[in-house]
This record gives sequence, C-alpha cells and structure tokens, in this order.
Amino acid sequence: MKKLSLVLFITLLFLSVFSQNASYKIAINLRGYSDSIAYLGHYYGNKLSISDTADAINEKIVFEGTEALKQGVYFFISGGKKKLFEFLIDADQDFSLKTSLESPLEDMIIKGSKENTLFYDYMKYNRQCYAEIKSLQTLLSSSPSPNDSSAALIRQQIDSINTASIEYKVNLMKEYPESLTTLLFKTMREPEVPDFFLENGRHDTLSAYLYYRKHYWDNINLADDRFLRTPVFHKKLERYMTAVIPKQTDSLIVEIDKMIQRTKDNHEMRDYLLWYFTNTYETSNIMGYDRIFVHMVDRYFTNETYEWLNPVVQKNMIERVDQLRHLLLGEYAPALIMADTLNELISLHDIVAEYIVVIFWSSTCGECKQEVKTLNDFYRSTDLELKIYAVNTDTAFSSWKNYISRKNLEWINVNGNLSLTGDYHDLYDIYSSPVIYVLDDRKRIIAKRLAAESIPALLNRHKKTKN
Repeated sequence: MKKLSLVLFITLLFLSVFSQNASYKIAINLRGYSDSIAYLGHYYGNKLSISDTADAINEKIVFEGTEALKQGVYFFISGGKKKLFEFLIDADQDFSLKTSLESPLEDMIIKGSKENTLFYDYMKYNRQCYAEIKSLQTLLSSSPSPNDSSAALIRQQIDSINTASIEYKVNLMKEYPESLTTLLFKTMREPEVPDFFLENGRHDTLSAYLYYRKHYWDNINLADDRFLRTPVFHKKLERYMTAVIPKQTDSLIVEIDKMIQRTKDNHEMRDYLLWYFTNTYETSNIMGYDRIFVHMVDRYFTNETYEWLNPVVQKNMIERVDQLRHLLLGEYAPALIMADTLNELISLHDIVAEYIVVIFWSSTCGECKQEVKTLNDFYRSTDLELKIYAVNTDTAFSSWKNYISRKNLEWINVNGNLSLTGDYHDLYDIYSSPVIYVLDDRKRIIAKRLAAESIPALLNRHKKTKN
C-alpha cells in the first residue's frame, strides 16, 4: 500500500512563521545561564519548532531578524534543548526580558512589552492563588471533621480565591480584548452550559450536550492563526473531534467542512486544518474512517493545488483515494473470479448467502493459521447462513491444499494467483495477510480488516439491526 508522507507538508507550514515585512529584536538577560548558544522556539499545533538561534555571551542573548515573527506563545530553549520559560510575541517585537535561571517567573523583569507584562502579572497571580489553595487544602485534610465550622470556613476561603481568579481573567479580557493573554484565556475557556430540565424535573442531558457542542468554538476565531501558536488549541481541536462530535463518519465530515469554511481567508489556519484532518483520518485504525480521508482528498485536493504540498505527494494521495473508494463500508465488493483447488473458476458475486466472509490468507503464515482456526470454529457452530470465500495468497499450492485437507476447511477455497479479475492486491488493498472483509447478501461491505474473533458479535448486531 502506498503510505503518504506529510513531513514536507508540516515543514513548509512551519516555514510560514516568517512572513511579515518587519523586524524583531528580543534581548534576554538570563542570570546563571552558562550555555554558549540558545534557541527561540514556538508552538505550532501539537508541535514544537525552532524559530531562531543566537549566541549566549555573558548570560546575554539577543534574537533578532529582518522579518517579524508570527504572533503567539514562544519559549526560551537552552543549548541542551530544554524549554526554560515562555513569553508572548505580539505586534511589538522589540523588547527585553531579564530573569534568573533559578526562578524565571518570580525574577522576571520586562521592558518594552505590555503584552508580556500582562502575561507575567497573571502567571505570578495564578501561582500565588495555587499556593494559597494548596495550603488551605492541606488544612482541610487535617481537619478533625469535614462538616465542622472550621472546615466550612476553609472551603469558603478556597471558593473565594477561585472566584477572584475568575474575575481577574474576566476583567483582563474586557480591558484588553485583543491581547494574546486574552486569546489564551479564550482558548482555555469552556462554554458555560445553563441548566436544562425535563418535564419530570430531571436534568435534560441531551439539551445540555447539544448546547455545549453548539457553543464549543464561541471563544475561538478560526480565521485567526494566532491560536495555532498556543499550547492549547490543538488539544481543544482533538477533544472536539474525538470526545464531543459523534463518531459517525457523516457527522465528522459535516463538522470538518464547517470548520474549514470558518477559516475564511486565513490560509495558514486552513492549511493546518487540512493537514490535520487529512493525516488523522488517512492513518486512523477505526473502521470506516477512511471515508473521511476520501472526502478530504476529493473535496480539497483533487482540483486544487497548494504551494506547501509537493505535487508528487498530492498525486499519491489522489491515487490512494481512487484505490480506497471502492472498498468503503456500504460499497459493493469488487468482483473476484478465481480457481479453486480443482482449478474450477468460482465467482464471489455468484455466491448466495446471508453473509459472506472474504479472507485473504496463507498457509505459511502463523497469524493466518490462528485466524483461520477461529473463523472455522465459528463457521462450524453458527446458525447464520454464512459462506467463506478464502483466497490463498501464497504460491506454495501443495502446502495450501494439504492445509485445507488437514484442517477440514469446508469453505470456498480459491487461489489468488489464478484469477480472471485482476490482481487482488490492488482490488482489495492487500499488502499483508491475513485480511478479512465481511459482506451482506447483496455483496456490500459491512466490515473490513477486523479480527476473526470480532465477527460473531458483528454479525449478530447487523442481523438485529436489519430485522
């Protein structure tokens, strides 16, 4: 199987960090720093990348360049590639930071950057709140009774600190709505779900879920690529796709298209989402998710080219999709006409049965033998109208026939090397064995690439649904 390499994709996305026509100069004085070199790093989705390199002379480091950096969360990296502390880069990119290696937060002195003053004031305040709450929780755990007045007072103090922390962030967001610090708060902020009740007085969890899902992205503008250069955006994206949206392919496809549309003219955010969704569902092991990959390539890559995407990679993607589209769940299985052990041709599409299992296997493959045994045990015990079309993938014909005889495989045993319907490797995307497909009575694919032990439960569920 042709597997796609999107390394070039990601690399070119990272190169887009340097694209504005301005300069930057970030002077850092780090007391106690002894390395001779330092790095300026930044977040990009779920990746960390190096933006610049500078010499360290007498604990002083200056990162500078003739093209402004894209705005976001950056960090100082030691010569040993250890991330030491974070700071923000907004439109004002000429500033200085002075701190110590031992206590970078507490000792931080900022000049020329209102954004980082806001950021560090909040982090110091947040650390103070955390220390106070931790101390109070220690007192609470040592309280003789969790219900006495002293314990209640401690819990009240903890609630008061949490409330003050929320108010701090809300006030900052109101006063500095366009700041990067506000952007970080927005990324981390969860939708506030109102209480929903049914007529019987119970909580309406469905309405609560639907509200949460509808308002999940309220605080994030997908046309603003600054969100990409934060440590939290990608986690929020992954959580939405894996834990919020129903796992049905149609639901996921609808959400993907909506999100890409919301990037509007911001090509950097659009390109990132295109990479993330395409790579995620092309490599997914979840049955049926290859339909999402096919949708991505058909809609976004077949008729449009991108500067960041190598034409050879794009061509491979399109060819891969053309191979997969006939093997999606619900599609009619490709025709197979192959010779059996007596050299008589047998057509898969001529088989009449409620269910058909197509297995590609080899008598010299250890894993195949185990799957064959499991499948044969089920075949002999089931009451379902089931037939097995077993395709030999090995050239050792005598070994294949002997194994069928020894194990009493009363299946439709055919030789994949003697076929009238072309190469089964291409028709069924076979690049290793064993591989199992399950078809219904109309020869439509209802499952694929699953273990033999999963077939009984699958067929029972399918039969109940059908009935």
